Amino acid sequence: MRRSVATLALLSLTLLVYVAAGARAEEDLSASRNPMVGINYHTSDGMYTNASQTKQVLLQYGMAEATVSYLFRPSTARETVTSATVGVVRKHIITNRPVVEQVDAGTYAGVPLTNMTFTLAMEGQVGVSAFTLVVVTDVDTYSMEGFYEVGGFVLKNGDRVVSGEDSMLQLGNVYDVIAKPTTELTVVTKTFGSSRPSWEDIEIEVASVDGAVDHKLVVLDGSCSAAGYVDGKLSDGCGAGFAPDGSSFGLKLSPYRIGTGSVKLTFKWTSLELDGEYFTTELIVKLDTSMAAPCVAMGGDVEVDSGGGMVSVAMFNLMSPPQFTDVDKVVLSYGDKSYDHDPRKSVLEQPDQKVVFSVGSGVAGESYNAKIQCVFGDRTMEAKYLGGKVRISVTGKAELARISPLPEVDNKTRVAILIKLERYEIESYTVAVHNKCVAALVQLLGVSASNVGLGAVTRGSAVPELQVYADDRAMFESQKRTMTASMSPQSCDAAEALKEPCDKVSLQDMYVLASDGSGVLGGSPVGTVAAGGALAAWSIALIAVLGAVFVLVIVCLALWVVYRRSSDSSASDYSSSGPLGVPDPDDLLYNESVVRDVYGRSNGGGPTAEAAAERAREAELREEFPRPPSTSAASGRADTDDASSTYTV
Repeated sequence: MRRSVATLALLSLTLLVYVAAGARAEEDLSASRNPMVGINYHTSDGMYTNASQTKQVLLQYGMAEATVSYLFRPSTARETVTSATVGVVRKHIITNRPVVEQVDAGTYAGVPLTNMTFTLAMEGQVGVSAFTLVVVTDVDTYSMEGFYEVGGFVLKNGDRVVSGEDSMLQLGNVYDVIAKPTTELTVVTKTFGSSRPSWEDIEIEVASVDGAVDHKLVVLDGSCSAAGYVDGKLSDGCGAGFAPDGSSFGLKLSPYRIGTGSVKLTFKWTSLELDGEYFTTELIVKLDTSMAAPCVAMGGDVEVDSGGGMVSVAMFNLMSPPQFTDVDKVVLSYGDKSYDHDPRKSVLEQPDQKVVFSVGSGVAGESYNAKIQCVFGDRTMEAKYLGGKVRISVTGKAELARISPLPEVDNKTRVAILIKLERYEIESYTVAVHNKCVAALVQLLGVSASNVGLGAVTRGSAVPELQVYADDRAMFESQKRTMTASMSPQSCDAAEALKEPCDKVSLQDMYVLASDGSGVLGGSPVGTVAAGGALAAWSIALIAVLGAVFVLVIVCLALWVVYRRSSDSSASDYSSSGPLGVPDPDDLLYNESVVRDVYGRSNGGGPTAEAAAERAREAELREEFPRPPSTSAASGRADTDDASSTYTV
C-alpha cells in the first residue's frame, strides 16, 4: 500500500516537470535569442519571435510609410525559397502592393538565413489593417501576420478622400459657390488606445497654394473655434470648423474673394501625437476658374452731403486674378447721374479693393439704390452686391418742393391727382417726398417724370396736387381707373410705389384742369369748367348756393328800406283832401308840377276845354264835399280852395 502511494507521488511529480518543460519549450518557440525555423521577427531587445506584431503610425499630410523586415530560417540547409509575397487585408488603408526583397543574412547552425524586407504605403484612410508575409519553399509554406494602426483623420467628400498633400477638393465655378457657399465633408478618425483628443485642440491655418498673396477665399479670424461647425452652420467670419463630436467638417468659401481660385488649409492636432510628433494634415481647395468671376461690391448705407462729396465702396474681384485683366473703370449710378471712379483716391490691389467716387450735389432727404458697373475692356458687368444694395442717402437741410404746374400743351389735357400722405404735412413735403410721388406716377401710369407737375399742397396731412397729361377722355378714364384700383383698400400697389405704409396713402380726388387752372370733376366731360380750382365738386356747389342766398337777402333788405322810405314820404308830402285822392291845387308839389312862363301862363297855354270841364266837375265835387281849411305851410294860400286859381292867364 505504501509502495503504491509512493509510486503515485512520483508520477505526479514527473507530470509537473513535463508540463513545465513543455511550457518552457513553447515559450522558446515564440521568443528566442536564436532564429527559429520559419519566419522570425527581430525585436528591439534582440529577441527573435514568430508571434504577430502590431505597429502604429500617423497619417501625416495624408500619407505614411513603414518598412518591415523579417528573418527566414529554413528547416534544412538544402531547403530552397521559391517565392515570398505580402498580402493586405484592407487595401483602402495599406494602399500599395509590397514587393519583398530577399537578402542573404549568413547562416545559423549550418542553415542559410535570409532577410525578407518590404515597405507598406498608407495613402488612404485611417484605421487598422492586417498584412501577411508568405514564404514558399520546395519543402513547406511559412507565413507571418502583422498589423498596422494608422492614426489621425481624413476628410471625405462622398466616398473620396480629399484631405492630404496629394489629394484635393475640387468645387464648381464661382456661380456654383455663390449658390452654395458652404460645403460639408465627412470626418473619419483613428486615435490610439482609449485616448479621445479634443477637437478644440486642432489648429487651423489658411494660406495660398502657391505661396503668393492670400486672397482670403476662406476667412478665418482669431475668434473662431475649431469646433465651431454647429448644426450645419459656421459663425460669421469663420470659414472652417469641425462639428463638436468630430463627425463632420464645414467649409465656407467667400465668392467675393476668388483670387486664384485655390486655397490651402493646414490642420495640426496637438492632442494627438506619436513619438513626440503631432498629427498634421491639409486640405487643398480649388475652383473652376474657366468662367470670369463677377466683380463684387459690399452693400450698405452711404451718406453724402447735399453739396456733394466722396463715396467709398469696398469691392472685390477687380484685379487679375481672378479677372483676365485688371479693371479699366468702375461706374456708380444713382438718380439720373453717373460717376466714374477716381483712380487717384481708389486703392486697387489684392486681395481687397477700395473704390472712391467724387459725386456732385443732390437733394437732401433723397435716397437711392445705386448701381455699380465694372468695365473690363469691351466687357461690362454689373456688380454682385454683398449684404444688399449700395444705398446712397443725401444729407443736409431738406428743401421744400416748389409749386410747378404743368404748362398747357396743344392736344393735351392736364389732369390733377390729389393724393393724401398722412405721414407728411405741408411743412415736410420736401423735394425728396415729391420725387417719391413722381416716381410712383411714373411706375403706375407710365408717364414721363419730366411731365409731372405740382399745382399745390394743402395744409394738414399733405395732399399734393400732382399734374399729368392725358391725350383724351379715354386716357383720362384709364388713368383714373388705375389710380383708384392701386389705392383701393384691397391693394397696396400705390403705397409700395410711394414707399409708404399701405394705410397711410389714399386718393382724394382726380379731375381735369381747365386752361385757367380751375378743376373739372372727374366724371364730367373733358372741357366742362366747374367753379372751384382744386376744391372738390360738393364744396364748390355749397359755396355757390350760400353766396346766392346771401346776395338775395341783401337785395331784399335794400328794397324793403326803399319801400319804407317811399311810404313815409307819400303819407306826408302827397296827402290830399280831395275825394278819391284827387290832388289839391294848393299843394306845393302840384303847383310845382305846373310850368308857367313869365306872363304867368302854364305849359300848354292853359287847360284845354276838356280839362276845364273836368276841373269844373272837380270843383263841384269839392263844393259838395268841402274839406277843412288847409294848414299846410307849403301851400302859400289858406283862403281859397278854387282849383282854377292854379292856372292864371
